[in-house]
Amino acid sequence: MAGSRQTAKSQSGNKGGHRRKRMALMILAGVLTWAGITYWDQAGKSRAKAEELAALSSKLAEVQKMNDQAKQQVARLNDDEYIEQMIRSELHYAKPGETIFYVPK
Repeated sequence: MAGSRQTAKSQSGNKGGHRRKRMALMILAGVLTWAGITYWDQAGKSRAKAEELAALSSKLAEVQKMNDQAKQQVARLNDDEYIEQMIRSELHYAKPGETIFYVPK
């Protein structure tokens, strides 16, 4: 009789241990699932932001190039020779005493 009590006790104690292990594994599986989903979402957002950064960087380079061209144009407009050249070529002005010849195309 003593032997049957001992086996019954060990089986009931063993049942509780299995439950705790199963519960711990379920909690671990839940945490790992949550972590995986969070990582997947963050990786997607990171890729999207990297693409956006690349697009904005190229746009910034283009705008800086346009800005440099505008600064160069402003600097050239302060030069009297350049202004005279522009007036002569675009508006067909001439200095007093000069004759303008138009060559047909």
